[in-house]
Amino acid sequence: MKSIFIFLFALLTIVACKKDNTTDPEPEQPAGPAARVTGTYTLSSFHFINGGNEIELPTLPLVESGKTVASGTAKITKKTDGKATLDLTLFIEGEGRTLLEGLEIDVKESGKVYGLYAEGERIGDCDGGFLIFNVGGTDPDTGDELKLAFNGKK
Repeated sequence: MKSIFIFLFALLTIVACKKDNTTDPEPEQPAGPAARVTGTYTLSSFHFINGGNEIELPTLPLVESGKTVASGTAKITKKTDGKATLDLTLFIEGEGRTLLEGLEIDVKESGKVYGLYAEGERIGDCDGGFLIFNVGGTDPDTGDELKLAFNGKK
C-alpha cells in the first residue's frame, strides 16, 4: 500500500511539472476609424428633396395596417483604415431602390464620433451604433434645391 502512495505521488509530481505550451496572445490593435463604423444601419428617418419632388419619412420603418410600407438600410463597408463605401437602399411598398451605391467616403475621428467625408465635405457622423447623414446643395443646371438626409441605427 505504501508503494502505491509513493507511485501516485511520483506520478502527480511528473504531471504537475508538465511544460506549458500556451503562448501569450498578441495585444489587439485598436481598430481604425472605418472598421469602427462598418456595418448595416436600419434607417429611422429619411428626407429627400429634388426640386419640387420631396419624400419625407420622419419615422421608419413605416407600418400601416400591420404591414411595413417603407423602410431602408445604409451599409458602410471598410476599404482601408480611413476609407469606406456607403450604399443606401430605400424600400417602399416592397420595392427596393438603391439611392447610393459605392459612395466613397473618408472616415476621420472627430471627438467621440467619426466624421464622414465625401470629396472633402463633411456629409455625416457616426459613432459605430448611430449614423447621421445630411448633405444638400443646389443643382447647378436647374437651380433646384437638392437634399438628402437620414438617420440610422445598427
